[in-house]
Amino acid sequence: MSADAAAVAGPRAKAPPSWLGVAPSVVLVMWRREMLRYFRDRSQIFGGVSRTVLWLVILGFGLGAALREIEGYTYAQYILPGVIVLNVLFAALQCAIALVWDREVGIMREVFVSPSPMLSVALGKLLGGATVSVLQGTIPLLFTPLIGVRLTVWSVLGAWGVMFFLGLFMTALGVIIATRLKTFEGFGSISNGVIQPLYFLSGSIFPLRGVIGGVGFLEIPPALREELRRLGIFAIGGGWIVQLPVWIQALVYVNPVSYQLDLLRYVLLGFQQLPMAADIAVTFGAGPVAVVFAAWAMRRMASAGR
Repeated sequence: MSADAAAVAGPRAKAPPSWLGVAPSVVLVMWRREMLRYFRDRSQIFGGVSRTVLWLVILGFGLGAALREIEGYTYAQYILPGVIVLNVLFAALQCAIALVWDREVGIMREVFVSPSPMLSVALGKLLGGATVSVLQGTIPLLFTPLIGVRLTVWSVLGAWGVMFFLGLFMTALGVIIATRLKTFEGFGSISNGVIQPLYFLSGSIFPLRGVIGGVGFLEIPPALREELRRLGIFAIGGGWIVQLPVWIQALVYVNPVSYQLDLLRYVLLGFQQLPMAADIAVTFGAGPVAVVFAAWAMRRMASAGR
């Protein structure tokens, strides 16, 4: 039995003290394991920094040369919450991927036969994934002086809260997917099929509807401007008014990450496009609900002996 599983099981394999099915000692051990795994694997930190540089600095300033502003913000400032969400999505799914690896090498099998409550095992892993997500999501905040965003103590605390619940939701979603798969390779392809749609359909890199200041837009030929107008792009003054197609708007509205990103953008920039009540309900409600389903999925996996 590995050291982690032995710590969970206890020296005499007795059930640890618990309250309502939650054993704090087991939760702490599983959370600490995720943290040790994160700090020992520096590739995750490198990935978070490289994604921030590519998306926030290179893409932000690159497209920012053509798109002067979106609703009064530079393009780099506008996509800052989106880059944070991207880091959180990758961090949470990587924590969930580890479940497939632990199952292949037999660590989870040893945990399953221990008397530890499965809810505590799942809760420790999910809280660990959420904490790692906050650490990875904090990396783009270090670049805010470069793009001209001023942070306050309250905006940072609010951003950490949104990141934590987003990380909790995504880690739970990843665990639910991981419990249904038998190979490590299969999870990689499915996670890409989850991260990219959730990210691109959240309004992370384009507004649902907004005024965008463009370079030379008023100088384009009238025929081309009329064609753009039929697509929902209108020119007023020195900017464009962009309206997404209805079918894309529908996909954005059913995407829970859209609301979490919108709340994060409000906390950091004071700008939002979706109802505040929906942002708060989805951000702080989706995570706990997903935790329940993830714990049920892990219990089902343990019962099946997978």
